[in-house]
Amino acid sequence: MDTTNMAGTSAKSGITKVNQYGMAPLKPINYLVYGMGNFASQLSWTMVSTYLSIFYTDVFGLGTGAVALLMLIAKVWDGINDPMMGTIMERTHTKHGRFRPYIVVGAIFLVIFTVLTFTVPGFSGPAKLAYAYITYIGLGMSYTMTNVPYLALPVVMTRDPKEINKLNAAQMMGMTIGQIILNLFVLRLVEWFGHGEQAAGYHSTAILLALIALPMFWAVAALSKERIDVKKSEQGSIIEGLKLIAKNKNLVCALLYSLMNMFGMLGRISVAVYFYMHCVQNFAFITIFMMMQMIVGTIVMPIAPRLCMKYGKRNIAIVSMLIQGLSLIIIFFGPAESIPFNFVMMVIYGLGYIAGPSGSGMIVDAIDDFDLKYGYRNDGMAFSFSGMATKIGTALANSLFLVIMGKFGYDNMFALKGQLEAATESSVIADLTSQISHIQFGIDMCANLLPGIVFLLGIIPLLFYTLDKPGYMDKVRDGLTERNNNRGI
Repeated sequence: MDTTNMAGTSAKSGITKVNQYGMAPLKPINYLVYGMGNFASQLSWTMVSTYLSIFYTDVFGLGTGAVALLMLIAKVWDGINDPMMGTIMERTHTKHGRFRPYIVVGAIFLVIFTVLTFTVPGFSGPAKLAYAYITYIGLGMSYTMTNVPYLALPVVMTRDPKEINKLNAAQMMGMTIGQIILNLFVLRLVEWFGHGEQAAGYHSTAILLALIALPMFWAVAALSKERIDVKKSEQGSIIEGLKLIAKNKNLVCALLYSLMNMFGMLGRISVAVYFYMHCVQNFAFITIFMMMQMIVGTIVMPIAPRLCMKYGKRNIAIVSMLIQGLSLIIIFFGPAESIPFNFVMMVIYGLGYIAGPSGSGMIVDAIDDFDLKYGYRNDGMAFSFSGMATKIGTALANSLFLVIMGKFGYDNMFALKGQLEAATESSVIADLTSQISHIQFGIDMCANLLPGIVFLLGIIPLLFYTLDKPGYMDKVRDGLTERNNNRGI
């Protein structure tokens, strides 16, 4: 452990201040800067998860089937290379720590590939499709290199569970604020930069966001000091690490929860624009609806750490999944074109963000509990599997929902609407209206019913998570502190 960073000294008394875990308490700037990292991530991640599908289908010129296959292949590979990144991180030992060097380098590639992904090349055919594969897969690998070490930082910044919860809440706050700003300005920026040419608008918007994100990532790397070290002798082989991940039942439960949560949340985000364009049919309110749940989430997020400490991370996560799942199912059966109805339901859905830090917090608890029991700390690999769960969940959701929309005939939506505007015979109007309604049903199902069901299914692994017993994790961390003090680390 880096003891030079453990002690804090009072300016008045000169007395070193440490908490019960023998470390200097984190300062407000630590939470602010760490939260800023996820804000920077959203300038790429939310741009991709919210707008890439519609960019590919409506601007780049790919069909829904081609986009579905592209996203499935890219995201599954992206998820697979997360554990590779975790393994590399765990075997990295530099004077700057195990994680931070990768954030510095990865951020450069991340912003470059974000711009390239939202660029329409000057060629067509198979070469154009290959360009989409190369840039999107490169973007995913760059995100892995940056985000896996970023999410793992709390477990090496402090042992205090309250501080870990605050750090996770800070990054969730950064996420929701980033999502709000992205959804508030992206379409406006695309229109403003493009002057009616969407390809140019998306490209210029991506450049602007990249220029904002890069210094934020570097600030995180500079100010989020790694104060907990892991000796090389305490790290087993890669195969042993994988076996221990599988052996850690509570970690597996937390990862399955993350998978289902991301499947529902990011799966919905990926097709929500289609729902608001073609089912709600009010373009003026798209931005408001896209960010409404995030605004609510930003409001409730600050109280999440206190609720988690009082009622338990698992219980808060269960309540969150119920809120989000039931609200989406109600939207599916409700009046799609009603603005007040959608507004109220998005506010209720946003209350589900109350579980913001729960997922990361449960993973940290599972890591600490396993460390005390077995003397093996696989934090890098654990968080890489968390990233894998997020990306595979997103891949499955994006691809599945796009395939379903394609089966319902989305590729013909604009043509059918054009024919409907020109139609004069009542029988033709009725037939076209029926076909459009059929497509709208498929979009509604993908944006609301299916994600809602997945949220409810995500409660199942939480029922088997057992580390939320009052006082249990306090004893675990006291045991870790005593053990490490005895070892002189």
